[in-house]
Amino acid sequence: MPSEQFYWIDANGNETALSGSSNFEILVGPTGRFMPPVDLVEQQVPFQAGTRLKQLYVKSRDIDLPLGITGTSKSDLRTQVRNLLNMFNPLLGDGTLKIIAEDGSQRQIKCRYSSGLEIQETGLFWQNVIIVLKAFDPYWYDPNPIIQTFTVGTPATFFPILPMRLTSSTVFTDTTINNDGDVESWPTWIITGPGDTIYIRNLSTGEFININYTLQPGETINIDTRLGKKTVTLGDGTNLYPNMSSDSSLWALQPGNNQIRIEMQNSQIASNVQLSYQNRYWGA
Repeated sequence: MPSEQFYWIDANGNETALSGSSNFEILVGPTGRFMPPVDLVEQQVPFQAGTRLKQLYVKSRDIDLPLGITGTSKSDLRTQVRNLLNMFNPLLGDGTLKIIAEDGSQRQIKCRYSSGLEIQETGLFWQNVIIVLKAFDPYWYDPNPIIQTFTVGTPATFFPILPMRLTSSTVFTDTTINNDGDVESWPTWIITGPGDTIYIRNLSTGEFININYTLQPGETINIDTRLGKKTVTLGDGTNLYPNMSSDSSLWALQPGNNQIRIEMQNSQIASNVQLSYQNRYWGA
């Protein structure tokens, strides 16, 4: 069975193995990869002992990666260090730390270089550093999104989208979506017309999205509930936030089973709704 593997994907999408290569190896003692820090906000209760929990915040996390760098010569070592500096350039934006466990499961987290590469030089052909990465979103993600498509008529058969039959006319369905992650997951939806008076309900929480718009055949609405996104647009980018009812919310899939109901009036065979989401975890 192969050992655990670490990879760094820079902001431009270039992937580098940080373990099991001739130049880099993760050393013993990474920290910060499991539970992120939390902040418990307390409130004093008058005339009572102790305090009351007012709010819990999950904070950003630091991940410390002890890394060994090896070169075939002093010149080659300097080249490897320079390559490392370019890989972790924080000016390029967030990169992704990916970990593949011994059983083959994968988790990844968005983060950015914070410190550690100032470097106090040590050996002629080797150098040990501790790279500190800052993850502003503290959760680890399954890199493989779960995609399900709800259709009218004959279900699609292409992989990996799982077809689910909806009844015709109103595209009305009740289904169970299981979020296997540790925390809530923020989905994206693509609604393809024709159809109108759209409701996407989470019956488990009582929340819903209601969009009053008439979709023409082939026209799409894209709903992105993810953190930092929160958009409702047509396929051409037109903002449909004004078409969403005031009591709507861009809700999340809670951990465990979520009872989902999708409604769309005046649908036809070509109408469909696609759901996509990624499970999120406390640690990797």
